[in-house]
Amino acid sequence: MLDQEGTISFAAQIMAMIDEFLTDYEQRKGPLRNDLERGLVISYALGIMRCEVEAIWDALGQSPIFGALHPRAVFEDCAEKDEALLAAQRAYMLTELRKRGWIPFEKP
Repeated sequence: MLDQEGTISFAAQIMAMIDEFLTDYEQRKGPLRNDLERGLVISYALGIMRCEVEAIWDALGQSPIFGALHPRAVFEDCAEKDEALLAAQRAYMLTELRKRGWIPFEKP
């Protein structure tokens, strides 16, 4: 999660959670029929994760220690300024999704 250079990344842990969720989902609901269905299930799980992270962030932001400045606004201002980092993260994620077979290497 925290590498030698101090970079924070939860990508591996999130993808492992999704893999675990897919296994559980398929055990309960049966095998996914195709790549589209797999993609939709993954997307939905990520959406649930996002909602939960935002709820945690909003609850944290209500703490009086932050005053009128929500910590999300501070983060978003910093994160949006590093376009090279964002591009590198997108490329890494695409590679990881393909390795897991979550998305095809080429469009069908």
